[in-house]
Amino acid sequence: MDSVVNKYVRKWLEIPISETLSNVYLTSNKFGLNIYPPSIKFVQCQTVARNALKTSPNHSIKDLWKTTSESKNIQYDVYTSTKEVLKTFTSGQEDKLQNHLILQGSFFSNVIKFSLSKLNGIWSKSQSNLPKNIYNFTIRYINNSLPTRKNLTKWGILSNSDCSFCLNPETLLHVVAGCQTYLPRFTWRHDSVLNFIAQTLQPVNNSNLFVDLPGYKSPSIVTGDTFRPDLLLSINSDCLYILELFVGYESNLQTNVDRKRRRYEDLITQQKKQF
Repeated sequence: MDSVVNKYVRKWLEIPISETLSNVYLTSNKFGLNIYPPSIKFVQCQTVARNALKTSPNHSIKDLWKTTSESKNIQYDVYTSTKEVLKTFTSGQEDKLQNHLILQGSFFSNVIKFSLSKLNGIWSKSQSNLPKNIYNFTIRYINNSLPTRKNLTKWGILSNSDCSFCLNPETLLHVVAGCQTYLPRFTWRHDSVLNFIAQTLQPVNNSNLFVDLPGYKSPSIVTGDTFRPDLLLSINSDCLYILELFVGYESNLQTNVDRKRRRYEDLITQQKKQF
């Protein structure tokens, strides 16, 4: 019943399926519309009925409440009034809305934190020149409104959010960086980005390029087999750039940066003696 009502609420308010209804369910003093799904009205009715049994002066009716308090009705016994039902529901919607905003905020704060100011203009220009379908994908990615199974379940289109490959919940994080079945695909993505960077750096004058990809000189020629970063660029034999690429989820950026930095501390110290 809730899914049917939600469908008409979206149609009435012209809310796209990718947008949450949590703000609609908020109270008017919190910029909501005081709309509640049928399931909440049902819980209120059950709460009234259960409280009537519990507080009845008739001992037989009270015994009926005790007898049924261990069945599925127990979920309604936690409420003392219909107002408490609404309060619990609206509180849950507020938490959902806050979590959505926190996730979006995490993305933007990490982008701002780890991006160079002089590159922001380049990124903005590059994004605006993307093909329409890719541009739309990036916007929907930022807002977590891509049709993952988790979102499709949330939107009432699917009844199961499990990944069809590994049976874990198919969230956005799972799709872009978490599914173990897709590890070869993640490797392909990493290597594709690395190859693009390598091709861009190849024309640099008076330089030697070492890339951990087929077709390039291996970084192990310089660093040995113990440490093998993704890319080394030696310029005029007196300057060495070490690049370690990772394509991770935005909320894990700092963790990955710290991990990579610790991993190559000894290598950097060693190479500083030569360059």
